[in-house]
Amino acid sequence: MPDEAQVCHACGRRVTGKACPDCDEISKPTAKKCRYCGHDFARSEKLAVIEAFQASASLLPTFILRARFIPQQIHLNSEKIVIRTYGFFWLSHTDDDIPWEKIAGYHYRSGFFWDAIEIQTRGQKANSIGCLSKSVGRKIKTTLERMKE
Repeated sequence: MPDEAQVCHACGRRVTGKACPDCDEISKPTAKKCRYCGHDFARSEKLAVIEAFQASASLLPTFILRARFIPQQIHLNSEKIVIRTYGFFWLSHTDDDIPWEKIAGYHYRSGFFWDAIEIQTRGQKANSIGCLSKSVGRKIKTTLERMKE
């Protein structure tokens, strides 16, 4: 059906409300969850407003605390968080993909000079990124707090 339709042309049922992206059923315009499949409309609306950004851990603390010359990177977008850890001389890397719907919680550690964030997920191991500058750590924490509300 077209988005602007007010009546279903097949059955004649009045179409008012919002369509669920998972099951295509129509719920009340004020619904927080789909009454058929339980899709969380509020969470979807929050995901849509996430500003995509990427950041790297600071080089000096990475060398001091992790004995590596290559800092970790974090990429946030509306679909997932990706924490990239490089291997020996950029010859390899490991990407930890964390879809937003799998995030169960997070732990934010604020140090004197640098911050660290550990993201807990449902059914997977916790992923962490450390040696973040204070501004980057706060920005990631703020994004995670908005998703938790």
